[in-house]
Amino acid sequence: MDQQAGPLRQERHGAVLVLVIDAPPVNALGHALRAALWQAIEAAEADATVGAVLIRAAGRTFPAGADISEFGQPPRAPQLPDLCDRIEACPKPVLAAIHGTALGGGLELALAAHARIARADAMLGLPEVTLGILPGAGGTQRVPRLIGAEQALRLMLTGKPVPAAEALALGLLDGVVEDGLEVAALRLAEGLVGRRLTATRDRREGMRDGAAYQTAVAAARLAQAGARLPAGARIVDCVEAAQLLPIEQGMVFERAAFADLVATPEAAGLRHAFFAERAAARFPEAKAEARPVAQLGVIGAAGSDLALLALQAGCPVVLVEPNRPQLVEALERIAAAQETAVQEGRLTPAARDADWERLTPALGAAALADSDLVLVADAGLLAEAAEAAPPGAVLALTGRGALPDSPRASDIIGLRLVGGRLAELAVGPQTAPEAVATARAVARRLGLLCLRAATPGGIAGRVMLAGRAAVTHLLAQGEAPARVAGALRGFGLPQLAPEAAAEASETGASAGRIIARVLSAMANEGARLLERGIAQRASDIDFALVAGLGFPRWQGGPMFWADQRGLLILRRDLAEWGQEAPEIWAMAPLIADLAAQGGHFADHAAQAGSGQKDA
Repeated sequence: MDQQAGPLRQERHGAVLVLVIDAPPVNALGHALRAALWQAIEAAEADATVGAVLIRAAGRTFPAGADISEFGQPPRAPQLPDLCDRIEACPKPVLAAIHGTALGGGLELALAAHARIARADAMLGLPEVTLGILPGAGGTQRVPRLIGAEQALRLMLTGKPVPAAEALALGLLDGVVEDGLEVAALRLAEGLVGRRLTATRDRREGMRDGAAYQTAVAAARLAQAGARLPAGARIVDCVEAAQLLPIEQGMVFERAAFADLVATPEAAGLRHAFFAERAAARFPEAKAEARPVAQLGVIGAAGSDLALLALQAGCPVVLVEPNRPQLVEALERIAAAQETAVQEGRLTPAARDADWERLTPALGAAALADSDLVLVADAGLLAEAAEAAPPGAVLALTGRGALPDSPRASDIIGLRLVGGRLAELAVGPQTAPEAVATARAVARRLGLLCLRAATPGGIAGRVMLAGRAAVTHLLAQGEAPARVAGALRGFGLPQLAPEAAAEASETGASAGRIIARVLSAMANEGARLLERGIAQRASDIDFALVAGLGFPRWQGGPMFWADQRGLLILRRDLAEWGQEAPEIWAMAPLIADLAAQGGHFADHAAQAGSGQKDA
């Protein structure tokens, strides 16, 4: 009989109790799910008719991790480390069946089981380092016991997941099946009934060669020397502790390190960047259906970089440029980039040839007749593109400037490439939701992150230019270039640092004040973008800077920096510096309003589309 109770469903198959995690969308290990699993394990242990427990998940994935929205909040029992210990201590065999992604806390949950089986397309990993923390539910202690220090450190320090086949070869899994995971897992669980399996904490396969273990630890520690972020070094310490300390003390060591890292400003910045990226992915047009795109058109030689991205993504591309010499130059740029990729081993000659075969150059816009989306890299060619492209084809302007009023306004959207990794999608008041969904789907196909904006004004670029203006002003006021460069590099913004060959003098602003000047200018410009409705959320601005222009992810972004420092302090500084250089630091009214209310940029959301008047 099946039982449904909140995020956990229970099924009985003879002597096997099946616990089905059902907490969409990604089965994150929040408090309610942890509590339900704890109670189910307790009941299974007390029930004499239960001989084994199988933990699997409904939906598209095994738990994809802990619920990081709980970070920084008062802990609620049972915490994940305690739940994992409780599962591991169960005297009856517990089997985990993995599909989708088992990441972070999800993998740690599986490691606490006595055996693990996965579908062949599953991915397993420990990405906590990307959030400035480490596996805190026994991962640093259990993983090296199974696979040794070298591979455990690779998983934890890179944060990159591995496919199920590799996880099986490493020793993280006990079996892999191509399909039929539920049936295979149930049969395996039935075969485990009545058996007493060795708990992961008591296994030593990865510790048989103590010298190799220590060599791997020493090499990892050397590689982490001088690292800007603290998580890597603490991960190495914990993996070393797994060899040197009894498991109970190793767990305590890990928990202390985890708690220390969660409280660091770097982890706070990384969490903010993570949530900013998730927020930016939520489009109002999310429910609209994207139009199919079989062929991509590019009009204007300046779009050769986008044409190259499309070719690399496997898209057939028509590249139109009415000027023959410019068309030839564009083709030469594409060919040169491909040749460089071949020489560097990033592209095989066969793949290069296949890419080239998908490219059709043309001098006339009529060649766009079969294109489902046209990237317009030259605004002067929009009319030709609109006339040639078939009805329903999306017209994506790649430059700045307001979206034009056109009979095809519902098909027109802005798509501006920022830093080679971010696509700012400018949505006009008449742009159809299906056009937005189509442009977004194509951008993702090209490997780009997407940010929705109200106008094609270049959110990231505007804010970065404000920072550059502040740097230029400081230098003009006599600030030593080396001092300014050192402050910016120390913060993680070398792209704003001036060239400086000489050492900084003894006089001048401190590094903290230099950073405050530059970041205040950036946050002030961000506030103006919010006022005008060009950006919808402060976190969108931070996301644009991090994803597009290399703002240090661990610093969160200029708007996050301002919120952490306090808007009252920002208002005070801008009031002073605005008198000195109003074109840079004259206070945006939004800052004065939020500071007066004791608010934060994170509290403010602009009205969608309100900034269409701004070019």
